Amino acid sequence: MIYTFFRLLGMLTGYPAQLLFFKRRTYYEDKAATDLRHGGKLIICNHFSVVDYVMSAFLVFPRKLNVVCAEFPFKYPIARFGMRFFGAIQANRQNRSMRFVDESAACLRKGQLVQIFPEGHNTPDGKMHEFKRSYIVIAHRAKVPIVPMVTDGNYGLFKRTHVIIGREIDVSQFITSTRRTPTREELERANDYIYAKMLALQEELERRKTKKARR
Repeated sequence: MIYTFFRLLGMLTGYPAQLLFFKRRTYYEDKAATDLRHGGKLIICNHFSVVDYVMSAFLVFPRKLNVVCAEFPFKYPIARFGMRFFGAIQANRQNRSMRFVDESAACLRKGQLVQIFPEGHNTPDGKMHEFKRSYIVIAHRAKVPIVPMVTDGNYGLFKRTHVIIGREIDVSQFITSTRRTPTREELERANDYIYAKMLALQEELERRKTKKARR
């Protein structure tokens, strides 16, 4: 209960500021085919900085957005408390623990939203880099769709953030085995499709931005 209170307080307090900081313009590949208002969904996104999560959290507000993040902030008590009430799930890269997979799946089975950045690190050049495949395992175990999201990372005052959200993806179409963890071939097949979809969304976002600017 205390986590919920502090999360809502933080979101409401920061809401006016985020309107100025992001000035977000959101596009949809097919809005009728993507519903972030209800049910468990795994949101994947390209990764510029921690601000990606902040932007996404306000995008889905008032729903809570849990997020898979690196172990570094959890080392400090105050940061750890803040991360917890915003719904952070620790992915410890040092000990290579896969506990975050089951924690994420548990949240999704409860009908919650979870965000993960499949690149596993901030992009150093603005390009979309190779995806780690654990996100597919999470969606498979939770039996929820993946929602692809791409941002241009254009954050800051006097700037406008652009985001595009793609159609929901059902990973079961790529997985025919009954294993709890899909085979390497199944993971590769699903990942190849989803990565290509994210690249296509990135191109589509730039196309729509250009079209808007010409008007």
